[in-house]
Amino acid sequence: MRLKIFTADNMKAALTQVREALGDDAIIIDTSEEDGAVKVTAAMEVPTPKVKPRNAKKPRPKPAPVKKSLKELELDDNSERADLSFFLTHHGIAKAMTERILETAQSFEDDSNVNSLAHALDIMFHFSPVSNDYQSRPVMLVGPPGVGKTVTAAKLASQAVLAGRTIRLINTDTIRTGGTAQLEGYAEVLKTTVIEAAEPELLSAAIETNRQPDELVIIDTMGYNPTSRAEMAELHKFIQAHDVEPLLVIAAGADPQEAQEIAETYASLGVRRFIATRLDVARRYASLLTTAARADLAFAGIGLTPYLGSGIERLDALGLARLLTRIAERKIYIPPQDDTEDPNDQEGEEP
Repeated sequence: MRLKIFTADNMKAALTQVREALGDDAIIIDTSEEDGAVKVTAAMEVPTPKVKPRNAKKPRPKPAPVKKSLKELELDDNSERADLSFFLTHHGIAKAMTERILETAQSFEDDSNVNSLAHALDIMFHFSPVSNDYQSRPVMLVGPPGVGKTVTAAKLASQAVLAGRTIRLINTDTIRTGGTAQLEGYAEVLKTTVIEAAEPELLSAAIETNRQPDELVIIDTMGYNPTSRAEMAELHKFIQAHDVEPLLVIAAGADPQEAQEIAETYASLGVRRFIATRLDVARRYASLLTTAARADLAFAGIGLTPYLGSGIERLDALGLARLLTRIAERKIYIPPQDDTEDPNDQEGEEP
């Protein structure tokens, strides 16, 4: 469904514009008068074409990926014997924060390094997981380009569906090529549709029109450059257009200083929680701590894999401690020397 606003001197002229632009099947969402002009908000259903080639062979189904979760993460053999400073140094955590974490962890008398670290993290950071059970305010996913907002939107939507809730997917990213198509692909799997709201003025109608009492609204936005005042101002208009919760999405493995500045910028727009993505392709998580610490943002969840079925994992202090004391194995691919060699045999670990 696509929404558009039409303005004219009178209702007849406005409706004429609606029919010319959207056709006779257009749906009138709202009408209002402002400064002597008539404003009409109209919508049109946009079907997703399905083309099936003749005599096409069905692709061989791919093996289902193994779902990973924090509960399934095994601790390294050295996680209980090694000094906590070893792990914090590996992740590139700043010296001042490392010292504070270690000092706080040492104040707890616990035989487990992981538990001591969890106690320290619980005191120093906030954890407020996104829950599909009680989340009532619309969730607006915001963040820089390329951090995985659309995938995160689809994951949250799939979890809500599995929890028995109805969902509403809204997309404000109508500029990026393929942005709507990607979200519509996920929506088709979830047996729902995507509502487009290209302008802040269209957002309230997209959220409230025929909304069910228990319906969870998830809004995907364009990737906005945090160093651009113009882009941040545009995003702020979308956030202010309705009572939504802006939820920052940020990729793990980023430069800690960059992540800190991004968190500060988005926090100024009202962001209070964040979701970290792409933990599967990062081996150092210092940026997660700087994101949380600098702007006092709460951990809302993490994305451990790019697969829709894995969802957004809840994160608490113990889960974060497990992540920080588990150094992901690094494998180096060595190309085969000739056609007779098996590439799988050339894969080695980092010395």
